Amino acid sequence: MSDSPSHDPAQHLAALRGLMVEHKLDVYLVPSADEHQNEYLPDHKKRREAISGFTGSAGDVAVCAAEAHLFVDSRYHLQAAQEVSGQEIKVHKLGLAGEQHLYEWLNTLEAGQGALRVGYDPFVITLDERRRLAKALLHEDSELCPLTGNLVDRAWDGVPAFSPAPAFSLPDDITGEDVAHKLGRLREKLEEAGVGALVLSKLDEAAWLTNLRGRDIPYNPVFEAFMVVTRDSATCFSDTEIPEAARAALESLVDFQPYGAFPQALQTLGKQLKSRDESLWLDGASASEGLALLAKDARLHRATPNPVKAMKAIKNPVEIERMREGHLKSGCAKVRAFSRLSSLLGEGTPVSERGFADLLQEEYAREDGYSDLSFTTISAFGANGAIVHYATPDPRQLLEPGGLLLVDSGVQILGATTDDTRTVAIGSPDDLQRERYTDVLRAHIRLATQIFPEGTNGQMLDAITRSLLWNAGADYGHGTGHGVGAYLNVHEGPQNISPRGTVPLEPGMIVSNEPGYYHAGWGGIRLENLMVVEEMLGLPAHPSGKRWLRFIPLTMIPFDRNLIAGTRLNPDERAWIDDYHRLVAETLAPLLEEPDQQWLAQACRPLS
Repeated sequence: MSDSPSHDPAQHLAALRGLMVEHKLDVYLVPSADEHQNEYLPDHKKRREAISGFTGSAGDVAVCAAEAHLFVDSRYHLQAAQEVSGQEIKVHKLGLAGEQHLYEWLNTLEAGQGALRVGYDPFVITLDERRRLAKALLHEDSELCPLTGNLVDRAWDGVPAFSPAPAFSLPDDITGEDVAHKLGRLREKLEEAGVGALVLSKLDEAAWLTNLRGRDIPYNPVFEAFMVVTRDSATCFSDTEIPEAARAALESLVDFQPYGAFPQALQTLGKQLKSRDESLWLDGASASEGLALLAKDARLHRATPNPVKAMKAIKNPVEIERMREGHLKSGCAKVRAFSRLSSLLGEGTPVSERGFADLLQEEYAREDGYSDLSFTTISAFGANGAIVHYATPDPRQLLEPGGLLLVDSGVQILGATTDDTRTVAIGSPDDLQRERYTDVLRAHIRLATQIFPEGTNGQMLDAITRSLLWNAGADYGHGTGHGVGAYLNVHEGPQNISPRGTVPLEPGMIVSNEPGYYHAGWGGIRLENLMVVEEMLGLPAHPSGKRWLRFIPLTMIPFDRNLIAGTRLNPDERAWIDDYHRLVAETLAPLLEEPDQQWLAQACRPLS
């Protein structure tokens, strides 16, 4: 699978504008996502990239007659400016003073031009996004125009072909719960909500519910499908080949139908639900407006998160154990990679960003159960570390003394999805590098050691983590943490630790802990572990009877001692580092060979 769409973005953009004239549109919206709200897209769904050249995993384009506008958050400020340079595309760097979000920009455009006709593909716009768009248009004659068929597909010369890859099934000793039990729990949720049917459009939801995995999407082990679950049936609409043994095992539980049969089936279901006066559950945050248009006869229940999303977020004991095992393998691979890097540089052998990314993937692939990376490895040296999602390691950029190497990587390994980040010094670090690194490490420790009452959400924990950096006059533009799937998507909701994290954390949820520091032209520092939420025992009872909760680390990889300024740590922080490194050494050493054991012992020796 190639990394980018074919042909010329300028050519596609010109062709798109011709189609906009046909439809009498003032604006055409091209969001990042596809019909399933995928973060990572198959080549034939990279529509935004086809017209802009921007390759980031998030960012929306609005096309006008004379200019196009790309809206990106702080993760992509530098990358977007580099990738669309020289084109007639204005980059809106969200979060900076004076910049406007897409919705605010539409209102400003409307104020200057009058009534607007805004076109879009309703199958790539969620119900919640549709509501926000409607609120953005204030002129009484402005119009939102959902169009049948995506105009970019018509403008795109040479859309890549797509052939679904065969799926595979996971045994219960990997998933910890069979499909019959999952469907039973789901139907209880539908009964409680008084809902007649639920439509699942996100691919990880269908994969989790059926205990099937696939290879249709880069980095995420999922397959292209829609699912419909009612009180007494479950239908999976997919063209993916399902193994006969899996079909037989699911025969009485799930009916498999062709992907193309879904639209008509949903239209029919809408009519049936109306006749029975039952509602249809479409998660407003992930279901598209197109689904609502197909099921226009049904009364909609738009609550978010839908029950599958909520159930999937809380891992069972088997899933947690498989995640632990996967993180041990991932940790061993990363230790071997850093050990090899140390040897190569010590011998005077040049190593590039790309070279280290390739070396790391070689080590990952040595582990039993490895199937893929969980995202494109970020191997960013020096100034490139300031590009938060630096996804194209450069074979010409050598790792030279005096710089920092930021490595953000992860794997899909049977039963587990990993994601971790370490920043390491090449040669001897200077005082500023050590100070900034230590401040980020202290923020990481602050979250890792935080005990919190049941009901605490990600907003609260995000502020606690940032407070130390704020007091030093520093901050970072991305969230502090995201949810992670169990052998599924590396970014998983509904939980997250960010200024927008409104979902309370619960035992069994897995989240990342990744504060950072970035400065254009200087570089970046990010330190990331994955952690699982569990109950904290032994504390005095909470005044309201709530459980106390805490985080337990899954990631087992040393931090760079050379970058830790010990004088900036308080005794509790020093103790946490020493305890964590002791745990890493005791856990990984028996799984490694010489000289990697020696490298690990040096990396994990006490600070004091």
